Amino acid sequence: MADLHKQYGNRVQFLAVYVREAHPTDGWREPANDRLGISVAQPRTHEERRAVATRCNSLLAMDFPLLVDGLGDAVGHAYSGMPDRLYLIDSQGRVAFKSGRGPFGFRPQELEQALLLLLWEQATETQPEGSGS
Repeated sequence: MADLHKQYGNRVQFLAVYVREAHPTDGWREPANDRLGISVAQPRTHEERRAVATRCNSLLAMDFPLLVDGLGDAVGHAYSGMPDRLYLIDSQGRVAFKSGRGPFGFRPQELEQALLLLLWEQATETQPEGSGS
């Protein structure tokens, strides 16, 4: 995602949304998280969730904005974002691409293909008639 952001970030807005902890220590614990030192309990307040999201953002060295879903998980439920999912939203607010669920459906190269097609479509829509290219 960092490579896509670097390449296309001047043409499209990149956002990440932290929806909830996928593998909390008080839930479906993942040994790999323990090895990486990112084991946390499921946040119980919005402030705790923001703190965990900030830590994840830092560990992943993300260089685009990170939004934090509320404790009711409205965004996570609306977009079926657990544990992770990629979306491309067009300029009209419509879903132009939705990946499979992660980790197996997390394929940035598919997002890039959809992004290139969308950018091409937008460029051809805005060209004056008779421009020939």
